[in-house]
Amino acid sequence: MGTSSLVALAGMGLVAMLVAFVVGILIAGLALCVAFRLIIGYMPAYLRSLGVVLLTAVAVMVASIVLGMLMHGGASWLGVAVEFLVGAAVVNYLLLSENGSRIGYGKACLVQLVYMVIGFVLFVIAAAILAVIFGTAILGTH
Repeated sequence: MGTSSLVALAGMGLVAMLVAFVVGILIAGLALCVAFRLIIGYMPAYLRSLGVVLLTAVAVMVASIVLGMLMHGGASWLGVAVEFLVGAAVVNYLLLSENGSRIGYGKACLVQLVYMVIGFVLFVIAAAILAVIFGTAILGTH
């Protein structure tokens, strides 16, 4: 019994989403390393920064669900603020300075701000590249 083409397309879409998620996490870990290097002065361990990215993502997801229930879905900018504050707290607790002490919440906020700016710039670049690729694919068929 063969599979329908819609099932095959759905499977390909799920695989593409999984690959995009994994690549996004890897790039986010690298961006966090670069932001930490720019602010603190040395590069933290890559696996540790990947752990910070994943832990922040889980904590922000839980906080967003709670905010969505409390604010009835109208808290999009509040979610960005929560992401910033939670991310800074996780950076402060898990990414340590060269001597093993915490960097402080103020410096962690600055690291998180630079990290979010790097992420936004990378998002805009990726969106522009995808717009060019899909735009030429759509316009090229006419």
